[in-house]
Amino acid sequence: MSKNYKMTLSFDGTRYFGWERRDNTDMTIQGKLENVLALMVNEPVEVIGCSRTDAGVHARLMVAHFDIDRELDCALVADKLNRLLPQDISVYSVKRVREDAHARFDATYRTYKYY
Repeated sequence: MSKNYKMTLSFDGTRYFGWERRDNTDMTIQGKLENVLALMVNEPVEVIGCSRTDAGVHARLMVAHFDIDRELDCALVADKLNRLLPQDISVYSVKRVREDAHARFDATYRTYKYY
């Protein structure tokens, strides 16, 4: 049975083409997270964010989730992600959540600030 994990993260989006993975570049936040997680667990991983961002947009607190078929040590995963991801992406926490939890559909609010 698939296990569902929630990630809380932040990023400086200056050098990225936004959140959503694209086929023509590996410079997206989702793409970076998926590539590193796939290396860690040796299988493809899809990361679902609570929202998408445009190119150059930063996030102070973003929630995402991913499903995988095995039990993970959440503290170890967060630590490894922070060591393997670029310095402009930081994972605050990884924790196991109920199987039907969804980062986008379960979000109760979002706050956007434009400068």
